[in-house]
Amino acid sequence: MAIGLAIGTVIAVFMVFNPPSSPPSTASTPGGEHSETSVRQAVQPALDAYSSGSYGDFWDLWTTEAQGLIAREEYVRLFEICPPILTNSPLTIATVTITGDNAQVEATRANDATDFDFTFESGTWLYEPSPEERLTYQAPVDQIAEQRRTMGFCGAVTPTPGATTPTTPTVPTTPTDPSVPSVPTVPTNPADPSVPTVPTNPGDPSVPTVPTDPATQPPGFL
Repeated sequence: MAIGLAIGTVIAVFMVFNPPSSPPSTASTPGGEHSETSVRQAVQPALDAYSSGSYGDFWDLWTTEAQGLIAREEYVRLFEICPPILTNSPLTIATVTITGDNAQVEATRANDATDFDFTFESGTWLYEPSPEERLTYQAPVDQIAEQRRTMGFCGAVTPTPGATTPTTPTVPTTPTDPSVPSVPTVPTNPADPSVPTVPTNPGDPSVPTVPTDPATQPPGFL
């Protein structure tokens, strides 16, 4: 018994001076994957891809569920037949708001600010389309492009390399017959009151104007 008590005493003393190490903490830290710095580093490439016209690369940075809304090739084709009005206009991250696995990013360009949503998935932050975009992608691409064109949201379409522009055939003119009396010409003097003038004043309410302000481009990734 004396030997047992001695051994127990030695073990107790050893445990006091050498406590067992606690398991490492798994709590996330401000510098982890959910930090503002990590969001900015992951989101900026997506913004750069979109603003530079690399729409396929941008689609690659969507969430898996969002990619099911529209095929990659159809998304790229949408911008081929209806390019945005603003091209090569960089998007700059202004603010980042993180809520769990969701982040709202405010980005600015051309003096305009727009909010975009991103979701943490597969170890990185991926783009999450807005409810309005999700509703848009339920229609065929050609229909989406036609609607945007009607609203004035499409820029100039770049012609396909190698494609030829059809020309209007020239109609041959008939030589003037000297035996036929000539028709009196219509006066072209703008001061002649008999010649109706077409209003050219941009302020004339009878002259319809087409909006050309780039700010009319719909916000968000379309």
